[in-house]
Amino acid sequence: MTHTLHRAGTPDSLSEDYPMLAIRAKGFNDEGNLWRLLKILQMAARYPIVNFADVKNGSKFTTDLDTILNTDKDLPMVQMVFTNKDDMTRFMEDLKQADLGISVVASGLFEEIFQCCKKAGLTPHSVNYSLGVHGRTEKLPPKEIMEITTMCGHALVSRNLVTKLVADIRKEKENGFSAAEKLARNCICGIFNPVRAAKILEAISKL
Repeated sequence: MTHTLHRAGTPDSLSEDYPMLAIRAKGFNDEGNLWRLLKILQMAARYPIVNFADVKNGSKFTTDLDTILNTDKDLPMVQMVFTNKDDMTRFMEDLKQADLGISVVASGLFEEIFQCCKKAGLTPHSVNYSLGVHGRTEKLPPKEIMEITTMCGHALVSRNLVTKLVADIRKEKENGFSAAEKLARNCICGIFNPVRAAKILEAISKL
């Protein structure tokens, strides 16, 4: 899965952004694995994850954790977002000990991810690189807007909504956190980082 791969931003900003997902392998272990996926989300929730989701029930901003953990729907994956590598490392250690046989994808700055894996005693199976955006890049929104919109890998966070919410923050109709929550509701995968988004929105509103 690569929808967490293209997050834009500075190293400092991305150092507070660690989306992860657990996914079954279709045709290999896609039967009878609901309990394993829910167990993984339950373990992640021991730590301060700032977003979570499954694609059928919704995210933190459209449902609640208990609804997902008690679902009987057949889920292909679950997602969660950490804001610091120490929490993610502890979660990785839990995953290694549980040994549930489910693929887990961790996204972030390579150096940080590799350090977390090493501390947890894990060796990455494979690595995906983002080669950036090519073509008519003049049609892209400003880079500070893209730092927010690329946190939704399915492009469900609109650049126009970001611009509107920035204007609302300047008018004191919104603050960074309330605006970030409105954006997060549109990301059905739950990989949108509202804490990071709030900081970026506040920074943009001061430009």
